[in-house]
Amino acid sequence: MHGGAPSALVGALVTAAVGQSEQVARVQIDLERPVPLEPLARLVRRRQVSRRVAHLEIELSTRAGRVVSARALLTHRESISIAAEAWSPLQRPDRLISFDWSHLYPNDSGPIFVRDAVEHRVVRGGYGVPVPSAAWLRLKVPVIDGTEPCGLSQLLAVADFGSPLSQTNSIGAGLALINIDLNATLFRQPTGPWFFLDATGQVGQGGLGLAVTEVFDLEGPIGVITQSQIVQRYAGSG
Repeated sequence: MHGGAPSALVGALVTAAVGQSEQVARVQIDLERPVPLEPLARLVRRRQVSRRVAHLEIELSTRAGRVVSARALLTHRESISIAAEAWSPLQRPDRLISFDWSHLYPNDSGPIFVRDAVEHRVVRGGYGVPVPSAAWLRLKVPVIDGTEPCGLSQLLAVADFGSPLSQTNSIGAGLALINIDLNATLFRQPTGPWFFLDATGQVGQGGLGLAVTEVFDLEGPIGVITQSQIVQRYAGSG
């Protein structure tokens, strides 16, 4: 699977375990092995660190073993009155044209998460374009049949695209970057379905990449996504 699909499932499991007086401060997801298109077993463990802080540990496994592990940091929710800074997006998603994937994926290629599960509306740059890129994205399908996806699931489903949006330095250098984790640190709970990802990336000479993505919803900024990337030579085109 694309990393966004199991990440969205992690978001649903976290949301189901959050208490009424709690909120999600951070979700760390490690994509340990390729996730096949088959049933996944889930394991959720809760550890109360203090009166105000708790950890959730989550595992997704197939018959062959664990494929995804995640950890969520929960904090006690407080009612604080703070004047929020006005935020007006430069371009709203309803004023943009959906990204056309036809040049990359033929219509007879079967269901593809990138094309069929997520809508992409590029604000600047794009995928495979050597300039800093940003886009509005939204999850178009339910994570669990018959259930409206929660805000965290909607965010984590599209957060993985910070990695390809960040890959500006790698294109001209003939490098391919594959992210192996996803870390979402929040100061406000996400409100879907639309999320704006503004991504930048760096590549070190030792073969390690880092994607840093500022993330917004229609109400304003909500946090930062970071992703570690494995760097390898890429001889192909497109």
